[in-house]
Amino acid sequence: MDLIIFLKDGTQYEIRAYRLKECGIRQQGFFIESYKEGRIEFPLDSLIGFKIDRSKDRATVHEWDSVILNSALTILSKYLT
Repeated sequence: MDLIIFLKDGTQYEIRAYRLKECGIRQQGFFIESYKEGRIEFPLDSLIGFKIDRSKDRATVHEWDSVILNSALTILSKYLT
């Protein structure tokens, strides 16, 4: 399962929702980090949308990953309204 984030400049960031480490806001920028893939960061004012892609082989999310992923989705949703 992947979290895909779309930005106003047409770029997108993708991170697998597996072995997530943390997420949050720092200086008006959003970040999410996994142990394997590292950290992605972008300014919140550049956000235009996001989605969860369940088409990967591993479609389930472990309990700890779910906590961080839910927090990330809450943060992202807040800045899209």
